[in-house]
Amino acid sequence: MEESSDFRTLKILDRFRPLIARTGADYDVLRLILRVKFQMDQRRVPTILSNNSGKKERKEGNQFLRSLWLYGLMGLLMVPFIVWDTGHFMLQMGLVFGILMFMIMTSMISDFSSVLLDIRDRNIIMTKPVNGRTVGMARAIHAGVYLLLLTGSLTGIPLIAALVTHGIGFFLIFLVELILINMLILVTTSLIYLFMMKFLDGEKLKDMINMVQILLSVGIAIGYQLVIRSFSIIDFGMVFTPAWWQLLLPPLWYAAAYEWLFAGGGNVWIYTFTALAVLVPVVSLIVYVKLMLAFELYLEKMAHSGQSSGRRRGRWDRLISKVVSRSREEQACFRLSASMMRSEREFKLKVYPSLGLSFVLPYVFWFTELQSSTWAEFRQSSFVYTFYIVLMLVVTVVVMLKFSGQYKAFWTFRAAPMANDSALYKGALKAFLCNMFLPIFLANAVLFTWTFGLRILPDIAIIMLTATALVPLAGKLLLRKPPFSQSFSMAQQSDGWYVFAALPVLAMLWGVHVFFRSVSGGVWIYGALLIVANVLLWTLLYREKKTAKNRSVVV
Repeated sequence: MEESSDFRTLKILDRFRPLIARTGADYDVLRLILRVKFQMDQRRVPTILSNNSGKKERKEGNQFLRSLWLYGLMGLLMVPFIVWDTGHFMLQMGLVFGILMFMIMTSMISDFSSVLLDIRDRNIIMTKPVNGRTVGMARAIHAGVYLLLLTGSLTGIPLIAALVTHGIGFFLIFLVELILINMLILVTTSLIYLFMMKFLDGEKLKDMINMVQILLSVGIAIGYQLVIRSFSIIDFGMVFTPAWWQLLLPPLWYAAAYEWLFAGGGNVWIYTFTALAVLVPVVSLIVYVKLMLAFELYLEKMAHSGQSSGRRRGRWDRLISKVVSRSREEQACFRLSASMMRSEREFKLKVYPSLGLSFVLPYVFWFTELQSSTWAEFRQSSFVYTFYIVLMLVVTVVVMLKFSGQYKAFWTFRAAPMANDSALYKGALKAFLCNMFLPIFLANAVLFTWTFGLRILPDIAIIMLTATALVPLAGKLLLRKPPFSQSFSMAQQSDGWYVFAALPVLAMLWGVHVFFRSVSGGVWIYGALLIVANVLLWTLLYREKKTAKNRSVVV
């Protein structure tokens, strides 16, 4: 098996050969499967029949590895909490592990769930004399390797800071706990999917997986707030107050070891938290290995789940497309895009967690504020402007619109008698706006209006007009490739920067809103300006060329 071109990861894995073999997996076959998977990950994804055939070729190599530097920069956020020596390690390391687990878990749900649930290689591998445990173990290690690379990038600088500030003991415990955290996240996510696959199949299973992803994203955001609520301010100092519900917060498990070993804070609660940090990942891993064959068996349901989906052309899409689009080309593109967003499993795996986070994030800020103010005071406050956080959804989804699991089918647009791509872009953006953004926006609007009263209705109208104006602008800036024309394997590039770049833009829009709100009649003036901006942006940014005769496209 040894070859000069072997991956370094496989050489490291060879050291664990006896341990892997004890799980019942055929190590030689597992190694071969992983080698092929890593080679496939390095393959360049061609741009299929797009307008850019004359442009320079993309860089060769693993696109995920090229994006790791971005996670390294994100890791800088944790450095102050590590070098900040307050003597309360439960607080500072609890925050570090809260941030870390939020980032890893979010990436696990959105980026690596598709690796765990990948069924594309089953038709090739499972027709050979390969047992399911070997295939399942290869899939878990494949996802685990990338999760470790991501964690290593996130924690590289914090680990160095820990070594310099607190010494080798602190560093080694940090390193071991990072491995346990990765094990915990990977295994518990797999067990949740296994539980769902046992009781569900077909479309219900796919829909439930997306629902669980949303719930996990929401749970992570709420759990992070609960970590902060575990501490009380007494005499201007943060004091940890143990409670039974903290047993459900893994960041506190991993912070407890530091409180015990470096701050002398040992008690029953600290010992229990530390024991949970070790026992839960190890026991979960043993259970997962035992159930690995069942996982592979139930995964077969995913292979057949697409057969019952059919081609559903919703009356809703047809009706809305006629309302928001004039040309028949754009109406057809609207219906196609709506169908892709509704039925594409990979697209939903990537985007639906963002939907859940966008829905819940404003209320996370409410949760923090309500700790220091009464409900009556809060209702009269300016927290209505937290609604602007929902607009992050525009950036996160528009960036993803160019990706598709069936990206090769984009050639049909080149064969179709379309005058230009404007109808395709506008149809996709309007489908996102009507079918994904507005339902989330309106659900939030109802809750905001119930909380702050009817006085905020003009503000909500302003924020909605801002969002509808942002969609074509974001599409022009971020959607450089035609919708659904790129493979998801290209989605690991530095697109995450766009989300960070959008934050000051949203802050500026919030500032403009506040300024007009402070002027008498300013809200109506700003509303009128936004209506004009909407008309101009939707018409000027995506102009349609006039053709000699009216053409139609049947989708």
